[in-house]
Amino acid sequence: MAKKFTQKETEQLIAGIREAYETKLRQLNYRIEGLEGENRSLRASLAEMKAREGQVGRAIVQAEGKGEEIKEFYRLSAETEWRTLKLFCDKWRALAASMAGAIPAAEQKKYAGFADDLAALIGRRQAQFAPAAEEEKFDPKAVIEKYVEGEEESGFNLDDVLNPKGKLDLEKLCRNLGLMDE
Repeated sequence: MAKKFTQKETEQLIAGIREAYETKLRQLNYRIEGLEGENRSLRASLAEMKAREGQVGRAIVQAEGKGEEIKEFYRLSAETEWRTLKLFCDKWRALAASMAGAIPAAEQKKYAGFADDLAALIGRRQAQFAPAAEEEKFDPKAVIEKYVEGEEESGFNLDDVLNPKGKLDLEKLCRNLGLMDE
């Protein structure tokens, strides 16, 4: 037989349940406030990291540009030095030619030999200072086509990827590629 509760016992039981519920509710509200604070902190950290990522990206781009400037500066410096050396060689040849008959034959031969050796060295190094050819433009479609040509026959058709004929079923595609579980 079930025990009957008096009104006072019922009120005490309800008050106890209410107090336990309110205590649990306060604990959960406190936990929610903590999680919201942590969420705000994480969002601020994320925003700071994204800002840093942008700064790093800009710094890398600037460094690459500066590297290209330095490379071009040294290429131009080397080319200028090469031209100066070529001018020196031409003047040396002219001097050797003008000295013909004025100095002993052995010395004349040394002057002319030095001019010839210097001209040969300059001729071999000339291609090194030629301006760089213009870089080819990046064509992603050509890169993909080149890659596909080198691959074994796998049933992969680049035209089907670029211009699908039917409805594209991404779920089926992801399963076929092993990106989703069955």
